[in-house]
Amino acid sequence: MKEDGYRPTQILTKREREVFELLVQDKTTKEIASELFISEKTVRNHISNAMSTICKP
Repeated sequence: MKEDGYRPTQILTKREREVFELLVQDKTTKEIASELFISEKTVRNHISNAMSTICKP
């Protein structure tokens, strides 16, 4: 297949992917917030936004 510079569109933002990568490592929201230098509320918002995006009908 010829390489034409095609890049697939990302479903999640970079930060949402970072949060989910830490979630699957069994980290708590507090640990994720600390590691990414954001608040726990922001972590929860990223999770909520990602789940809304993934679960759209």
